Amino acid sequence: MPANLTAQYLEAERRFRAAKTPEEKKSALEDMIAKLPKHKGTEKMFADLKSRLARLKRGEDSKSGGARRSSEYTIPIEGAGQVMMLGAPNAGKTALLGAMSNAEVEVTDYPFSTHRPAPGMMKYEDVPFQLVDTPSMDPDFMDQFLPPLIRCADAAVLVVDLSSPDCLDQPGWILSAMQKANIELIRGLASSTPKQSVPKQLPTLMVGAKADHPDADTAMELLGEVLGDRFPVVTVSVDRPDTLDAFSRAVFDLFGIVRAYSKRPGQEADRKAPFLLPVGSTVIDFAEKVHRSFAARFSFARGWGSGKFEGQRLGPGDVVEDGDVIELHTK
Repeated sequence: MPANLTAQYLEAERRFRAAKTPEEKKSALEDMIAKLPKHKGTEKMFADLKSRLARLKRGEDSKSGGARRSSEYTIPIEGAGQVMMLGAPNAGKTALLGAMSNAEVEVTDYPFSTHRPAPGMMKYEDVPFQLVDTPSMDPDFMDQFLPPLIRCADAAVLVVDLSSPDCLDQPGWILSAMQKANIELIRGLASSTPKQSVPKQLPTLMVGAKADHPDADTAMELLGEVLGDRFPVVTVSVDRPDTLDAFSRAVFDLFGIVRAYSKRPGQEADRKAPFLLPVGSTVIDFAEKVHRSFAARFSFARGWGSGKFEGQRLGPGDVVEDGDVIELHTK
C-alpha cells in the first residue's frame, strides 16, 4: 500500500534532515510522527520514527553510535549536486560508481550486495558531482530508509542492465517503487525543477549499462519502444572510456547549468572554480553570483567565449553561454 505522504509530513522530514541539535531533531521527529498518515502502508515507517525518537530521548545521538543505521542514510550534498543511482539487482550501479569516482566499492556478481548508500565524487571537466550508489530494488523489496534520502537529491540516474533477460521490466520496477514512495522520476533539468513538490519530482537520466554485451543494441531498441522519450538516455560500458565521458557529460546536461569564469581587468581569467548558473542566465545574474554589490553597481562587462568577439562589450541582459569568461566593470 502506498504511503501517500502529505506535504506537511515532507516538510517535517526536511526539518529533521536539516536539524543540527538533538532538540531540533526531536521536535521534527515528533512532528513527523504526528503528520504521518496512519494505515497499513506506513506501519514500518511509524515504528522506525518512534524508535529513532526513543534513541534521541535516551541521548543516543548518531555520533555516539546509538543511531548508526539512520546516520548511514544521511549523506550531505557535495559538489555541484547530488545524483542518486537507482537500479535493479546487479544492474551495474556499483561498477559505474567505481569507474567514475574514487569511491571504494566492491563489485560482485550476486544481487543485493550493496547494503547501504555509497557516495563518490565524479568530475565533468572542472565540475564535480556527487554520485550515490543505493541498495538495489526489485518488485518485492525496497529499503525503507531509502525514500527520504532520494527526496533530498538533486537528480537521479536509472541504471538498466542491458545484458539481463528482464531488462525491459527493470524501469517499471523502479518507477513503481518510486511512485509508492511519493517520488516521480521525470524528464527535466535540476536547475528548473522545484526543490519542494508533492510528489517529489526528480530529473532523471536513464543509463543502459553493460553496453558491450552482444544483445545490448537490441535491448536498447526495445527499451526505446517501451519508454519512448520519457528520459534522456546514454549507454555505458565501464571498459570503454568514451562511454564514461559521455555519461559524465549527460549528468552535466541533466543539471541544466552553464559555467562562467571571472576575470579582473588586466589579469588572466580565474579558471580554478567556475561559477555555475542555470541555462539562460544573464550577465547581471553572473554579477549577482560573484558578489551582490557587483550587481548593484554594475556598469558593463566584457566577454570572451563561443559566439563572442574577444573582449566584446556586454550589457546586463546578455545571455551567458557555457565556458564564457566575463570581466565585470562597476560604477
